[in-house]
Amino acid sequence: MIPLTDKEVEDIIELAYSTSEKYILKHVNKKDFEDINITINLERGEDNFDIDINIDLDSDAELPEDLAQNAIDLSLDAIDEYIDKRNKNLD
Repeated sequence: MIPLTDKEVEDIIELAYSTSEKYILKHVNKKDFEDINITINLERGEDNFDIDINIDLDSDAELPEDLAQNAIDLSLDAIDEYIDKRNKNLD
């Protein structure tokens, strides 16, 4: 894999953040949260990258047990699609 550019890193982080946030707010009203904290760390190497997504939901409302994990999984799927498109365009 060709190393990610700074712009691609920004795009991936924004994609992960927005995908997670949209998923969460689609399932629970924003007014039910005290705070939604989405943290994304991306470390890139010469031929790969590692991404870590952490979601902390502060709410008095009862939330679905797997809400944060589902949002993370959806974000990772969106990133996989982004990388697949990117790599096809580079070929």
